[in-house]
Amino acid sequence: MPNTPFPAGSASTLLGLTGNADVSDELNRAGMSFGKLVETTGKAVAETQLKLNKTGAALTSALATTQVDVIAVQESIYDDEGNLDESRTFTRKLPLINFIDPVFYEWTAVRLQGQFYASELVTSSEANSSSYASSSGYANVGIGIIFGIGAMSNGYSSTTTNSDVDTSSDRSFGHVRASALLQPKRDIGVPAPRQVVRGPSLNIVSGDINDSIVSGKLVARSMSALLELRRPDGTPIADKNISIETEGAPWTFAVSGVEKTDADGQLAITLRRDFLGDAPDTAPKDVVLSARLGLVANSSTLTF
Repeated sequence: MPNTPFPAGSASTLLGLTGNADVSDELNRAGMSFGKLVETTGKAVAETQLKLNKTGAALTSALATTQVDVIAVQESIYDDEGNLDESRTFTRKLPLINFIDPVFYEWTAVRLQGQFYASELVTSSEANSSSYASSSGYANVGIGIIFGIGAMSNGYSSTTTNSDVDTSSDRSFGHVRASALLQPKRDIGVPAPRQVVRGPSLNIVSGDINDSIVSGKLVARSMSALLELRRPDGTPIADKNISIETEGAPWTFAVSGVEKTDADGQLAITLRRDFLGDAPDTAPKDVVLSARLGLVANSSTLTF
């Protein structure tokens, strides 16, 4: 007897996505944390600056009340030969703050940069499954020598399964950077003592300018100069050799054989320029005259 197909069984399961990933709440909490960091940093900077100011004020008071010996005047005395004969130092007490400025520190820059990390993952799965089965059969009953009881049957079944997985994720990352610059104001310096020199003075006095003209043509130009050597009290120093150098023109002693200072402490020299060629440059020229006696020296620019 044939059997009609019939569904052996079927099933279906549906799982919907429970929600979407969203890190907004995490970022909101991070924002509150960064605000707290800014507040804490600001208070720390203010408290530190206050302590630095108090330290600077205390240092200023200490410098103002501390007396130190400083060299007020340094005196050098030279002999008639221009050599250093004696050196004297004069000291006096002055507040240390006259020479050392107090160091005040300050926060010149404080920077904060915040970046944060947050991650959220939402996942769900959806599965559908179904199955189908059928069967049919025939049966005969008989008695025989060859044939006996027999039966024949066939069957069919199928199963289908579908599965879906949904995933939603949201992610954010970052870090915090902080930088601060604390700088001192350094102005430390002890002024150099006043220098007083007692010794001979060597002065250069420019003289007359004379042109040498031959056949209506300017062939040379000379200029006289006088060197004066005197003591600190103004009295002349006689019979001294003076080292003389010129740049731009040669020189000679004005009086032949007189190469030392006379009784008035004076020594006369003559500078000369020669104009050669068909079209020489006869325009006035600067000539540097340098004179020296030991450590006493002077120089002057003469134009002729």
